[in-house]
Formats: sequence, structure tokens, C-alpha cells
Amino acid sequence: MSEAQLSVVSRLIVEFEDNVKKAKHATSDDAKRLILRAQAISEQLKLVAESVIAESEKTINSEKQALIDSIRKKFNEERENEISQIRRKAESNLDLAAAEVLRALEGAYK
Repeated sequence: MSEAQLSVVSRLIVEFEDNVKKAKHATSDDAKRLILRAQAISEQLKLVAESVIAESEKTINSEKQALIDSIRKKFNEERENEISQIRRKAESNLDLAAAEVLRALEGAYK
């Protein structure tokens, strides 16, 4: 082999090694960018998931409060209805008792 060929071969070997180093460096840079991008996407996904969960909790709490209010309103209406019935019965009984007392007094004064 001549010196010119050896020079070309050694230059090609050095160039090949430089290209391998550049490829390794580019690969590690690409991997780093991919990892950073995956972390950013993961953080965005976490924020979206937290937002959806918060909105779901708000909706559930709102529906729960509406149900509680509905049950409370129904209970109050039923209670007022029962109180009205008891009041009517009490007034009726009072009227009967007053009539009975009046009859007793009439009988006592006759």
C-alpha cells in the first residue's frame, strides 16, 4: 500500500469515527428531547386529569346538594301536611270537648 492510500484510509477511519461520535451525540440529544417532551406531555395530561376530576367533583357535589334540597323540601312539605292534619284533629277534638263541657254545664244547671 502506498502512502497516499494509507493517508486516505486513515482519513476515512478518522472521518468514520467522527461520524460515529456525531451519531451517538445526536442520538443522546434526541433521546433527551424525547424524554423532556414525554415529561411535558405527562404534566399536561396530569393537569387535564386534575381539571376533569375537579369538574366531576363539582358536578357530583352540585347534584348531591340538589338531591338533599329536594329531600329536605319533600320532608318539610310532608311534615307541614301532618302538622295541619294534627291541628285540624286537635281543633275538632277541642270543639267536641267544648261541646261536651257545655252539655255537662247545661245538665248541671237544669
